[in-house]
Amino acid sequence: MNPVTMRLEFDVPTALSPEEVRDFFKTPSDWPRLFTAFRPATLRKDGWTTVPIRRSPIPLVAKITVDEPGRVAWKLRGFWKGDGEVRFEAVADGTRVTGYEQIDLPRLLGLGRLIARWAEPRFALVWESGWRRLRKMKPEASAT
Repeated sequence: MNPVTMRLEFDVPTALSPEEVRDFFKTPSDWPRLFTAFRPATLRKDGWTTVPIRRSPIPLVAKITVDEPGRVAWKLRGFWKGDGEVRFEAVADGTRVTGYEQIDLPRLLGLGRLIARWAEPRFALVWESGWRRLRKMKPEASAT
């Protein structure tokens, strides 16, 4: 059966350098530093990382698949299956961050659409809260 897909896309400016922004994405354990909806992550023996989500009984299970100077990509497995990536482009006043996260939910006798309608705005809020924090950061403040 085909999954129900949630896809969020990003295009965010920040005064930070590409390297400073990349530091928030190098491992799933770094994500809670920017996205306060995530609780501290746990590295699993199989190389994946469990990232608990505040107010959700179902954590993300993530693994970085690409870690390059201008790009970080990841896979998700478990209930929240999918992938995502962020790219970091140096611009005159900092960095332009572009990317996406896509999560495929099984239809589950019609529950996939219901779960997607509930989850998509919550995932969007998680990302937007991190982007707000990132836009407010100054290059020297991020070094501390």
